[in-house]
Amino acid sequence: MPPTSLQIATEREETIYHPAPLITLQPGRGAHFDLFIAVPTRAGQKYVLYKSADLDFSETKRVELIDRGVKFLYVADADAASYFSFVDRTVGEVLRNESATREERSAMLYKTTAALVQATFTRPDSPGLIKTNRTMVEHTIQALEADPMLLRTLAATFALDYSLYSHAVHVSTLGAAILMEIMGTEARVKEAAMGFLLHDIGKSRVPMQILRKTTILTQGEMKEVERHPEYGVSLMKPHIEVGPLALEIIHTHHEKLDGRGYPRRLPPERLSIETRICSLVDIYDALTSNRVYKPAMRGIDALTLMRDKMYAELDMGLLKEMIKILGPRDKK
Repeated sequence: MPPTSLQIATEREETIYHPAPLITLQPGRGAHFDLFIAVPTRAGQKYVLYKSADLDFSETKRVELIDRGVKFLYVADADAASYFSFVDRTVGEVLRNESATREERSAMLYKTTAALVQATFTRPDSPGLIKTNRTMVEHTIQALEADPMLLRTLAATFALDYSLYSHAVHVSTLGAAILMEIMGTEARVKEAAMGFLLHDIGKSRVPMQILRKTTILTQGEMKEVERHPEYGVSLMKPHIEVGPLALEIIHTHHEKLDGRGYPRRLPPERLSIETRICSLVDIYDALTSNRVYKPAMRGIDALTLMRDKMYAELDMGLLKEMIKILGPRDKK
């Protein structure tokens, strides 16, 4: 797995480099931005120009990289907007391509959105990145509407891949699917999905050594973690693409129906259905994903635990909706 943009930003080089998954670099589509390859060094790795902006990314280059086992190239921060604009266009082409398999569409959505969230954690002040988050949310909702079975394909990878960035994709995808089951695809669902995707963005302001700690947090460290919803609201409030509902979700996704959540210990009547969905999916994904300090639980075991042990803090009606969505459906 490549180093994160946050790690890269702390290296001696002043330039920040964002991972560009190879799957997002469709050949012959006008990838007119510099692409770098990571070369291991004694100090970590350096970034060497692989393709300049005046050249397109060719199928020959793509096959060469696959043969070498390369899964990621990198773009400099100055080219991030150009890269994600390119990705926005090419993702749409793949999703609309009737010959693309469900697995191909799933991989494109998943890896593109995770890379985007990773870049956004590094640069939450970037209007271009936030705008692309909105576009990826719309792509995801359209894809789920066109093919509800796509959720199963996406969900199959969730336990295998866990990071702050992949977790955001898991919560956004499953949360949007639950809300779509209840509301259809009205604009409110897209707004909520932005909140789902960026619910943990405030953790970009929590020291990385705290987030990566595998032992019990001290009281002071826990208080710092519990500030992340407020950090998130502060970071996202300037962006027009992040509306009031999304900000509410970012602020309240750790509140509980029993009033013992954080940061404000809100009563249940103050918690919207969207907040309740985010809380539910956030916990489910944490339980069913492999972590450094624990293996993933089976989905059925996690759902049973949530039903039997967390009924006072979670919305049991929405838990039933999630079970219905994750359960067997007729294949199309």
